[in-house]
Amino acid sequence: MLRLICLAIAGLFAASAVPTSAPIPPAEVAPMGLITLGLEEELERVEKLLADADKYSDNEEQLMRAGGVIACLSQAAIEHADHKQAKYAAPALRDAALELQSVGDHEEAVAVQETLKQAWEGKSEGDHEREHGWDELIGMYEMMEEMNDRNGGLSRSLRRSRGRESEQLNASTNAILALAMMADHNYLIEEEDAKTWDQLSIDYQQAMTGLIGAIKEKDQDKIAEFYKAGNRACDKCHEQFRD
Repeated sequence: MLRLICLAIAGLFAASAVPTSAPIPPAEVAPMGLITLGLEEELERVEKLLADADKYSDNEEQLMRAGGVIACLSQAAIEHADHKQAKYAAPALRDAALELQSVGDHEEAVAVQETLKQAWEGKSEGDHEREHGWDELIGMYEMMEEMNDRNGGLSRSLRRSRGRESEQLNASTNAILALAMMADHNYLIEEEDAKTWDQLSIDYQQAMTGLIGAIKEKDQDKIAEFYKAGNRACDKCHEQFRD
């Protein structure tokens, strides 16, 4: 009986030890300004996706992806060293984004969109915890699809970068999404795979973070270097973990 009690207590301590903060501090991943700009971009995306009720079913997957991206960016803003720069209610924004990923129809989605708008204006109702597990912000499928699309967008910077923030957004958003990827071990079959998964996630995140600066400086050689490094991490990950 005593042994069972000890095991139960140990289990409780293990559960409470599950990390809720980002595996890498967001300030080391992307500047606060780009995180905020990314949120603004995603909220505009949600508005466009919900503009026509008749197209809701066609846009449902994109809407779910947008919700996941907003959740990740919001959590990054909450934990960022420069979080005081945010004029929006990031915890409420994150929670509304999580809700957006599970709506059942257009009417529900529009209602959640209104909550998103309120949070973006700095208004919040109810309690919203600052802490949240990074492995519960976005689904793995939605994350990978989003990263892939944004990676395609980054290829345009290979030809010629103008250094604009709008060009940097794909890199900064993918760098933040890599934190959620690193935190999510739910899809790993073997426990020993975690070390490889984490390292590949770090490799990709560092490539995307490097790309932010390279695009800003319009350094075409560095852009190519970091872009290729990101693709290498993706290819290695797919070789080992994709079914």
